[in-house]
Amino acid sequence: MARMVFVAIAVCLLGVARGMLREVSEGVCPEVTPKADLDPVPYLGRWYEIERFSLLWEGHQDCVNAIYSDLGDGVLEVHNTARTENGEFTEIYGTAVVLEPGVLLVEFPGHLASKYQVLDTDYENFSSVYNCEQAGDLRFQYAWVLSREMTLDEATLATAQQAFTTNGIDLGPFNMTYQGDDCPYPM
Repeated sequence: MARMVFVAIAVCLLGVARGMLREVSEGVCPEVTPKADLDPVPYLGRWYEIERFSLLWEGHQDCVNAIYSDLGDGVLEVHNTARTENGEFTEIYGTAVVLEPGVLLVEFPGHLASKYQVLDTDYENFSSVYNCEQAGDLRFQYAWVLSREMTLDEATLATAQQAFTTNGIDLGPFNMTYQGDDCPYPM
């Protein structure tokens, strides 16, 4: 019994250390197929978060968006902004590099680098992004549906969600992210 408690505590501490307090469930991370022909250049620009798996470090933030910029030498800047539940504007800058086709290694200060797998994107309307880390019998997941606009029509949202279901990822943990004219988006 003491060993089981130790393992549970170790898994939780591992999650905290990795900044991974995200969707946690029993099971195995699915074998996913990222977009093999992902081109970082048309991926640049602003992406609004339409829905996400719950993330402790994102809390109850809304108005979440990410701006990707080219820093040169294969490095992208990732500028994430949001509004906290207290109504305050928050932002963080990080970097991303292409590790392999469809996989970006993204790193933010204070967080360990994570592999963001772009499952699908049409570059102009939507992007489906996923990450999963295995720790024993537990999997730590996060996922996002992103859009170039503050909203997605139902057909495009269904296309974005299909990238997850095709890869064996349950859509149940998704929560909609509020986007609106009162959001403090940077220029």
